[in-house]
Amino acid sequence: MTLKITDDVFLDQAGRPRRIRGVTVNSASPLLVSLAAQVGFEAVWIESEHGPVGFERAETLCLAAEAGGIFPLIRLPDGERHHVLRALEIGARIILVPMVDDAAYARRIVEVGKYPPLGRRGFNVRTRGMGFGMEDLHGVLARANVRTHLFVQIETVEAVANVDEILAVEGLSGIFMGPGDLAVDMGCTGQMGDPKLREAVLSCLAKAQAAGKLSGIFTLPGPLLTAAMDAGCDLVICGGDVMNLGSAWSELLCQIPAE
Repeated sequence: MTLKITDDVFLDQAGRPRRIRGVTVNSASPLLVSLAAQVGFEAVWIESEHGPVGFERAETLCLAAEAGGIFPLIRLPDGERHHVLRALEIGARIILVPMVDDAAYARRIVEVGKYPPLGRRGFNVRTRGMGFGMEDLHGVLARANVRTHLFVQIETVEAVANVDEILAVEGLSGIFMGPGDLAVDMGCTGQMGDPKLREAVLSCLAKAQAAGKLSGIFTLPGPLLTAAMDAGCDLVICGGDVMNLGSAWSELLCQIPAE
């Protein structure tokens, strides 16, 4: 089977590398997924680690994303087989697994999330993520491996120390920096401008690029995000419905006197 250029979300229609920009939809609202698509984001983050979103609701959000022409990204609660497999089968194109501190954990994620020769993902083509079995089975496994991306989140000092070994895991698409949790672990909670945090983040991004892996980050617009993009970050999550709506409403309310 010949791979389509659009099979890899990190390539544009001409086959050139591109940056994916996205926002989180913590409200689990298909309407806001559609809005994200209308605004022009390339992906939407479906949050399953923090919050009540289960797989049935996540599938609805995947459908809304695809209807709008953007890619669904799911952050899982962990890298357990049933979580990774179900996310892929409902149509996730990018999967994030939080708190991955070592290469052994990263290998287990690839093992359950990729088909041979990279892993041993469970085979079932009668799912949305596999086109309901209506595609030519010749090469369908290779195409599935290209269509889906597995990222592990670097969120602790231990993960930063082990990032070279993590990046060496075959079948892993890349690393995703979580500066919020990393700042907590480094003792500089909420201080996105802390020099030690910035150094750790940019060092990991540079190592990903040197290893030929993709990299991503979740942080609001500011110096850290600018530096990450300058370092070649491929996946940028820069806001979300709850945080942005809360800020907008607060600003609105300040303009309306109570009396």
